[in-house]
Amino acid sequence: MAEHDRELLDNNELARMRTLLANERTFLSWCRTALGLFGFGFVIEKARLYMAKMLPGTPEIMLKEMNFLGIFIIISGMVILTSAAFRFYRFEKTVGARVRWTTPYPEMLVTVAVGVILIVSSIAGKMFF
Repeated sequence: MAEHDRELLDNNELARMRTLLANERTFLSWCRTALGLFGFGFVIEKARLYMAKMLPGTPEIMLKEMNFLGIFIIISGMVILTSAAFRFYRFEKTVGARVRWTTPYPEMLVTVAVGVILIVSSIAGKMFF
């Protein structure tokens, strides 16, 4: 039998790997939460636009409050996504430097993709104008 060229990992390195994987799962769950908030904010904003065009008797104060609420929820999603990304990268830099196989590039791609989706959606829907 051929001798294995595989390197044996000690318990500390395996524990670091598990910790990094848990950090990644946490980051992705925060991204999912931010996307949910983005979607909810867009729904509120689109409902406001529908009410303004199709229901002319809608009180103006209600439309203004819905506009404020939609923008507030979207900004909350952006804050959550940004803080989750900073937390992830800081933790990855601290613990991930000790483990050779880690790269934060896929997570950066997720962050950039969500940001691009938000920007394109807000421009396409003319939400803020």
